[in-house]
Amino acid sequence: MVPYNKIKSILEHTDDGRALLEPHRRLVRKALQETVTCAQDSAIAWLHESVTSGKYRKDYFENIEHMTRDAAGLLFWKEHLIGSFSLTGEEQDHTIALKLAARCRQLEAKGFPLNPRAMVSREIQQAPADTPWKQALYAYAMFMGKDERIRAAFWTQTRGEMVTLEKQADGAVTSWKIPEPVSERLLKIMQSEGFTPEYVGGYPAFERIISASRLSPQDIARALR
Repeated sequence: MVPYNKIKSILEHTDDGRALLEPHRRLVRKALQETVTCAQDSAIAWLHESVTSGKYRKDYFENIEHMTRDAAGLLFWKEHLIGSFSLTGEEQDHTIALKLAARCRQLEAKGFPLNPRAMVSREIQQAPADTPWKQALYAYAMFMGKDERIRAAFWTQTRGEMVTLEKQADGAVTSWKIPEPVSERLLKIMQSEGFTPEYVGGYPAFERIISASRLSPQDIARALR
């Protein structure tokens, strides 16, 4: 859903967007043309509050082009919310911001979406641009193993529930949906059946485990619709 009232207010307070940083102008234009994501809706809410309260500053965080930070500590790269940033010290803040900017450029170069998860996920950062597991990388919650069986749990789009998948010997995919609160409940259910967590410590391990599950990218896409 496009938040037209907020966009109208933003434009009214910024000389039709001329007083905005270019990344925020692009965000407003994009919101006027299509439905926004949850992350973009959060960014628009912050932008609306910032400009209407007079807190908006037209400069880049740590003088790094495309990076901005709001008064609540939310950090943006262009129009993308990438996480929160608590100030600690001038030199340390600049060093961390430079690392985050490099990470954003790396993900952009591979054509990967920018969001808070991508900024902290070693699996996403290490994944090659042509990985067939992009959707799985952004959605997976955990893997559980028992003998040669692998169950994979993924967050749904609303993140209000998880869906757990297991591919059977005949090729059929069995799925279970678990509503909130999910992580602890899912772990207990799987452990009661003799499954134990599989450690994922980077993209090679992720690729090995998800390949062992015999789930295909298409199986996962269908389950996450």
